[in-house]
Amino acid sequence: MNIIKKLRIRFILLATLAIFIIVAGALGLINMMGYYAMREHCLDTMTYISQNGGSMPSRYRPEGTSSWGKDFFPGVTWPEDTPEFAYQTRYFSLRLDSENHITAVNVKNIVAFSEEQAVEFAQIALSSPLESGFLQKNKARYGFMKTTLSDGGTLLVILDCTREFADVHTFLSYSIWFGIFCILLYVIIFAFLSNRAIAPFVRNLENQKRFITNASHELKTPLAIISVNAEAMEMMNGKNQWTQGIIKQVRRMSSLISHLILLSKAGEADKAQLNIAPFSASSLLLPLKEDFDLLAKDQGKKLVLSCEEGLTAKSDEKYIKEILHILLDNAVKYCDEKGTIMLSASHGKKKDTVLFTVSNDYKDGEHVDYSRFFERFYRNDESHNSKKSGYGIGLSIARELSSLLSVPLTVEYKDGRIAFVLTLRTK
Repeated sequence: MNIIKKLRIRFILLATLAIFIIVAGALGLINMMGYYAMREHCLDTMTYISQNGGSMPSRYRPEGTSSWGKDFFPGVTWPEDTPEFAYQTRYFSLRLDSENHITAVNVKNIVAFSEEQAVEFAQIALSSPLESGFLQKNKARYGFMKTTLSDGGTLLVILDCTREFADVHTFLSYSIWFGIFCILLYVIIFAFLSNRAIAPFVRNLENQKRFITNASHELKTPLAIISVNAEAMEMMNGKNQWTQGIIKQVRRMSSLISHLILLSKAGEADKAQLNIAPFSASSLLLPLKEDFDLLAKDQGKKLVLSCEEGLTAKSDEKYIKEILHILLDNAVKYCDEKGTIMLSASHGKKKDTVLFTVSNDYKDGEHVDYSRFFERFYRNDESHNSKKSGYGIGLSIARELSSLLSVPLTVEYKDGRIAFVLTLRTK
């Protein structure tokens, strides 16, 4: 059934969205923690070098430097805790006097920079308003830290953080692929198990439809007997308001039962049973106009037909006729007094489309919520009085049939008129 497929797809999409949010949030938090741990590690190393006059004399971390990463990742052996850390660290430092003249350059612990290149790159760091931060040169990443000395001079330490940034980027790449794999695996498993998840709803829906169909058929017999008895009473005693009221309500109930059966069948219908074939638009619309012409005139309304000559469309003609019949019945019912109902067929904006339109005057429709028009048993007239007969299921039947045919059915309101549009293909 179409509704079951839609429910299953929506169920899977919502579950996928939920797991995506969870996985993205978890991996995003882990990567953010990793990035900040790496950043603090680089800043700690530059602080260490700065506190030792621009060189790395020892492997021990001095007091006052951050332990952010170690607090979040206890038990991990950090690089600065190993004897080889001082020899693995690539950095250079510069001293400047109080007038910002370079007095000393130390490039012993890096091979990527000569003294001239170090001075040139240092100018970029010195021009930054930040006391510490990160710079990029080609594909390499460098951290810098400016420290004011007691004599008014400045010590600038620049640390090669390329490896650390590369590790973070690699971890991010792996985590993204891992997240995608987890989401895809979850979707596959959930899609396999989704039928079990919605099985209770499917059973309830099938029982509901079975009940509607059976109850509708069972109600036809007593309604037919009531109608026959009322007509017999009229034949014996003549027409009166009571028998007329009985017959009127029997007809309304019979119409409701027919619509319920049609709604149930529309939900159960299979696309394989459709008879998709080309048909003439005029041969479809002319009988419909004749059927509703007298009804519209009785209510003081005007029904107008407009159809381009030789226009053809391709679909199941029987179901298209049923949809247009529902739309015309709705248009006649809700058209303004002395208003005009328009039934038309014309070429769409795309050359291979045909638009079947049913429109009517509806001055009170400007502030109506049209998104709810196709809900079952929805009526804009919330009082549900009987001045305009109906139970609010006609348009829902039209939407079910249009979905079955894969034919878009839309509603729009413009210049005091409401229009329902069916978009069909010509081939």
